[in-house]
Amino acid sequence: MKIIFTKRLFTITTALILIFTTKFTWAMSPDADWYTYTDEETGFSLELPEAPNYTDDYNAFTMYSYNGPNSNRVYSFFSLDFRGLNKDNSPDDIMDSFITNIVNNLNGELLNKKRQKYADGLRYKVTVKLNSKKLMNAQFTLQNDILYYQSVEDDADEINDSNTSHFFESIAIASPKPKKEIPWIDYKSSEGAFSLQLPEEPTDLSRAHANPIDEDGEPYYLHMYNVQDLKNDNNYLFRYNDQPLGYYMEDPLGAFESIKDNFEGKAALVGEGKTIYLDGYEGREYELLIQEKYHSVCRIYIRGNRTYLLLKQKLNDTDQASTDDLFFSSFKFETPKTQELETLSPRGTNFEIQFFEDTSLTIDSLGYEDVYLKNSHDYFALNKQSGDVYQFGYSDIKDYFKIKSRKEFFETNANSLLIWNDSIVSQKDITINNKEALEFYIQNQDTKVTTRHQIWIENKRLFLLTGYLSKESMDSELTNTIFSSYKVTSEEPEFDLFSSKTELLMENLKSSDTIVFNNALGAFDYYVFEIEDLPKLYNAITDTYASSENEELISHEILEELSITNDSTTLDFLKTLYINPSTNDTIKAHILNTIPVLENSDKFEVFNNLLSNSIPTNTDNYTYGVTSPYRDSLEFAIENYKLLLNLNNYKTYRSNVLSIFKDIAETHPEHLNLVSDNLDSLLKYAQSDLDSYLDMKKGEDYNFKDTSLMYSYLSLFNTISYNTPLSDNLTKALMNVEDNDWLSLRAMTARIHCRLKVDDKHASQKLDSLFSRYEMMEVYHKTNQFDKVPKKYTKPEAFAQLVLYNYLGEEDYYPSNLEVLGKITKDESVFYAISYSYEDEEDDSEYIGIVGPITPISKDTPFNKYKSYSDYDTLEKDWKSQALNLIPDLLEYGY
Repeated sequence: MKIIFTKRLFTITTALILIFTTKFTWAMSPDADWYTYTDEETGFSLELPEAPNYTDDYNAFTMYSYNGPNSNRVYSFFSLDFRGLNKDNSPDDIMDSFITNIVNNLNGELLNKKRQKYADGLRYKVTVKLNSKKLMNAQFTLQNDILYYQSVEDDADEINDSNTSHFFESIAIASPKPKKEIPWIDYKSSEGAFSLQLPEEPTDLSRAHANPIDEDGEPYYLHMYNVQDLKNDNNYLFRYNDQPLGYYMEDPLGAFESIKDNFEGKAALVGEGKTIYLDGYEGREYELLIQEKYHSVCRIYIRGNRTYLLLKQKLNDTDQASTDDLFFSSFKFETPKTQELETLSPRGTNFEIQFFEDTSLTIDSLGYEDVYLKNSHDYFALNKQSGDVYQFGYSDIKDYFKIKSRKEFFETNANSLLIWNDSIVSQKDITINNKEALEFYIQNQDTKVTTRHQIWIENKRLFLLTGYLSKESMDSELTNTIFSSYKVTSEEPEFDLFSSKTELLMENLKSSDTIVFNNALGAFDYYVFEIEDLPKLYNAITDTYASSENEELISHEILEELSITNDSTTLDFLKTLYINPSTNDTIKAHILNTIPVLENSDKFEVFNNLLSNSIPTNTDNYTYGVTSPYRDSLEFAIENYKLLLNLNNYKTYRSNVLSIFKDIAETHPEHLNLVSDNLDSLLKYAQSDLDSYLDMKKGEDYNFKDTSLMYSYLSLFNTISYNTPLSDNLTKALMNVEDNDWLSLRAMTARIHCRLKVDDKHASQKLDSLFSRYEMMEVYHKTNQFDKVPKKYTKPEAFAQLVLYNYLGEEDYYPSNLEVLGKITKDESVFYAISYSYEDEEDDSEYIGIVGPITPISKDTPFNKYKSYSDYDTLEKDWKSQALNLIPDLLEYGY
């Protein structure tokens, strides 16, 4: 919003000046008696041929004119009271400005401007050329801070006569009456629900402002008004605005910051502002410099969903605006005017509710395949008298919906509405249409925003009514009317909410109708099966369906369900299903995924027996889960290492098997021989797997599993030293692979670990790169070759930069530039503050990170990372204080 107010001298408007160019004619004998006009308010009198026969009224004065018949001559005059105004301008400035404005507004040419001898004030006579034939003579007198204006307009060869002189000389100026103090007016906005006092009636500057969240959505409408108090050099602006329909004030504190940020580029903020309150509503007060010179005070209040802004601006750039002002002290929140309600009865329904006339309806039926609702219908309404927002929504319920109790269901749904730091501050059981319902209030602990809700079910519809309200409206008569207005207008068949729908669901899974089948299949995502449903699930997994694809999908859903709903019979059922000749390998693998989560002491014995007797090899699905029990318990893996070696014969499991043996070598050194003695078995497919990977790289289709397998080989070589032609060939090939810097790096560190030859220049390049330096230093330290690391990289400052670089890359993405700001000491520990930035950002923002505690890095000390942390805040001038504030988070959350 652009706010520009400038102080200026009083200027005659173009409309006012037009009177000088209006043609009048008159005939009057110069010897006749003239009419005397007297103005006691401003203390002057003058003579003109007859009484004025034309007037023009303006806010500050009235222009009087006389024109006679059959003549081009026009006499005009007025007085303009400047007392108390323009006190910072000299009389000469006022006079010059006034004369200049008149000439300009007439589009005339100033022919003569002459200061007169006048003991009681300031007087000028001017001659203005209006066109090729007409002139205007005018006399300006400034006395007692009142400007007296006289003019005669006529043909050039007629204007300088005795009548003109008589008109100018006839003015007599006496003492004006004391200027009346105009009391401030009481201004009340019933629609804005506020009142305040103003110097005079305000000018309406209201306008629409584009919605920054949705440029095509409903705009913000700013109800904005302006009024000036020229006597005291003050300009006042006040406004209020509601949220666009469909929005509510979720974060008032954030809104204050947003408004403050909006000052940038339009006004300079003086200080940080302060928190204020009015009738329990929080606000902010800011000092501003508009146009870098006009001091102003701004107050902002947020009342529910409505924002109020009050601005007082000085018109003199040497003055300071004060809040000790009737404008601020008189501002009050008023009780909103009650808005009339209408009956809302959606088409095709059997209910009605009292709501607002102007509503916005949103209907959505997409994305409901896997939930118990078919759709959503949401009506949004704005109370224009208060800014309060109401939302009434209902959804049709699917056939498979069932609940144990309304109370439990309502409370679960109420909790699902909670977001971060929300809590239900009160709730009560109510009845709507003689059925159980729940009313509850949610408050956010950070923003303190409270919302009111009701939830209920009527047959096959779920209802939710919400109010985003101010404090006064939360339990107002209007809100209570809305929240108690739901009525059923006709009866519908009763839907049993509590009975089992399992048989219906299983029957519909057999349907060849795609819609029916998909709805039934999607029910597995929300339908709660009971233990007594297990026999139906067992039968369903072996039943016949419309297609083999459907059978596969149903088997998946049922096996997923059995991992949640099971009893002592489930393990035997799964074992029987596994050994059934008709069970394919994908289902077998899924069965093996399900068994470990059962509550059965024999599950792992059964798991091992099934896997030993029949490995599901003809599948790419669930293979990670098949090896999970061995990865989750390395002791279990050690006990069954021969089974794992057998799994290694199948490529689909090989990457996972290699990872398990690598983990055994790393964490169970007492079983290192178990790994080293079986390396030949583990690596017997390494060459063919490498060839497969390199062939894949030559083609167009990327295969993640081939790449993952290469990582597993390299991880093993980075754990166990294996200096053979095989390891030499594999690591050399992968070290030179293109488009995969991480794989290339791990290949080089594997060569160093296995004591294979490494080109010094290539190694030096990897050490020089922040991307690869840490892994290179780590492997040199691990293999007692730390002296190959240049000392400049082992210095704490350089190492601190390195670990922060890796931390940022893991958290988000790698920075382009890092610079150590300096050391920080706290509790005898040393930390480094480091700035960083990104080249691809539009601005040149710098951020701050913290690293530590700092310890020496050498071949004789353990090779451990310093902890790193950043909250991604921009770097401040006082970086030391900023860094100190980050240390507690570094120690708790850093890594």
